[in-house]
This record gives sequence, structure tokens and C-alpha cells, in this order.
Amino acid sequence: MLTKDQKRHYEESGYVRVERVIDPGRYLDPIIREYEVLLDRLAKQLRAEGKIESDHAGLGFRKRMTKLYAETGQTFAQYFNMSLPTVGTTEGTPFWTGPAIFELIRNPALLDLLEDIIGPEIASNPIQHVRIKPPERFIPESMKANGLVGATPWHQDASVVPPGAETEMVTAWIPINDAPVQSGCLQFLPNVHRTGLFHHGFGPVDGLEIHDTSVSFDDAVAVPARRGDVLLIHRTCPHSSLPNRSDQVRFSLDLRFHPAHQSSGREVLPSFIARSRLDPGRELRDADAWNQMWMDARHWLATSPDAPSESYEWIH
Repeated sequence: MLTKDQKRHYEESGYVRVERVIDPGRYLDPIIREYEVLLDRLAKQLRAEGKIESDHAGLGFRKRMTKLYAETGQTFAQYFNMSLPTVGTTEGTPFWTGPAIFELIRNPALLDLLEDIIGPEIASNPIQHVRIKPPERFIPESMKANGLVGATPWHQDASVVPPGAETEMVTAWIPINDAPVQSGCLQFLPNVHRTGLFHHGFGPVDGLEIHDTSVSFDDAVAVPARRGDVLLIHRTCPHSSLPNRSDQVRFSLDLRFHPAHQSSGREVLPSFIARSRLDPGRELRDADAWNQMWMDARHWLATSPDAPSESYEWIH
């Protein structure tokens, strides 16, 4: 559970860092192993297509990922992502909803923290992403302005939710490896989340960013985090990420949750009950079933005439 001071910090500042929540060996290392397999598959595909001369099989995950960024000038964000775009999805659009990520979403210690904010009936929100940001000094200059790989512009997570959707969404930002300031940790604008949603416009990667000129970011607070920590972020707390000026990839997950009785804010994508104190039998405990939900959603988005024509997708 959150301590009184942690809960007060979240309520007053709009975010809180909680240290040593996740057991790295049990929950984070399996995610790295899943992504090592994905990366190996991608590297071999790129080499077969003649886009790289070597698949760099001898390198570790982070160095190998950086090599692919640098040599191709591509981000591969959707290839590793655990969600789908609501517009432009095809039957071949890649995504990754592996069992290790599913187990992290259902992590009891994480859900205990969220229960203090959301309540005892918690749904996994489908607006969630993986972030794999390379060291900026190793990538082409043209890539650095892209928020997928460079510094993320200022935004509020509520900006991704369609107007009229009532959802008390909470973001759990989880670093898979340490995220000190030099690696591009998150920074926050505290004590303004009660103001509500600021005006957002489209940025350089077709994502939403705050365009309200009345907002000053002079009081921004950088919040470094270690693997195993969790940052809980209110849906209207402005935040961004710093550029990665280290020599290591910054690897993190944006997991989002909402009260089970409310809208997810993106109903065309699958959510599920992660915790129910009233009826534990409602909880989804099957990773294969979760993956199938996403496969079914991809098929519907790719083929249905009722699929959305306007996107609220934000990638940061």
C-alpha cells in the first residue's frame, strides 16, 4: 500500500515515485528475455532484406538495439509495442503481448498501490506502450527530434482519451533498466494537475503535446528511477522525458489502469479485469487469452467498416 506521505504526494503533486515495488529478477528479467527474442527476429529479418550488413548477434540487447537504430534510421516502435494504433492497422501490424508483460500487469504489489488510488476493482487499460530509447549520440541527427527515440515533449496522458470519455486512468511508468537523469528520466510539472486538461496540438511525430502558452515549465522536477521502482502519474499531470545522453538504452513500460466500472477511453482495444475484490473470478489470469484478445482486435480494426477513422493515439 501507499504510505500516507506517498498518497499525499500523489494527490498534491500529481505523481509519486514508489521505490522497490517490482522484483526485477522475477518480473523484469523475463521481459528482457522476451524482447531479446523479438530483437533477434527483427535483426535477422533486416539482414535478409539487405537493410543491415550484420545482425550483430554477439551483442547484448541494448547495444544490439542501438546498432539497428543507428544503421537503419528507423524506430521500430510498433514492432515492440504492446498496443495497436486505432487507425491504419492491418492484419500484419506487429505488436507484442507476451506472458512476461501480462504477469507484470497483474503484479500484486503494483495492484496494491493502484488500489489505494483507483479502488478495489481495477481494469488494465489498453492505452499502454513500451519505450526503447537509444543513446542520442549513437543515432542520426534526423532521429533526435522524434519523441519515440529522443526527448518526449510535454503532455498529459488524458490528452489521448476521446472527448466525453469519463475515465480516471492512472499511468504506472516502470523502468526495465535504471533511468537516471542522463538516461532520459521523466520530469514533471507538479501541483497543476487539478487545473485539468490543457490545450494540446500535434507535434513532430503526430503525437499530442501541450500547446497552451499560459503553461510555464520553469518549475519542472526531474525524477530518476531505478529498476523495480514505479512512478504513478495522474492523468492530467504534465510530464515529459529528458534526452538520453548516456551510453545505454532507456527501456521502460507505460502501463495504464482505470476503475473497472468506467470506460477505458479506447473501447475498440481490449481491457480486462486485473483485480476484483468483489468477484475474483472476473479477473483474467490467462496470458494466452489476453494475447488472443489483441489478435481479435487487430483483425477487427483491419477489416471492419466500423473501425475508427480518427486516431487519438499518442506515442511517447
